[in-house]
Amino acid sequence: MIIHVYIHHYDLEKICERDGEYAICDNYYADHEYTVDDVEFEYADLENIVDRYLDDILEILQKNYKKKLNMLLKTNR
Repeated sequence: MIIHVYIHHYDLEKICERDGEYAICDNYYADHEYTVDDVEFEYADLENIVDRYLDDILEILQKNYKKKLNMLLKTNR
């Protein structure tokens, strides 16, 4: 899955050097590792992810939680 990522300016400062009025970022395409705790999604991003993968999400829920979902549907009627 490809998502837009915003990198904190501190991380950019670590890979860039200042040269007078300009900044030179030689290692711009380097790999950066982040944990799940480091990632924050905006609400619009989450909506886009759910819209795009809703069928897959429902299929997984149906396979793994079919009995529980059926019970919930029966109790909510």
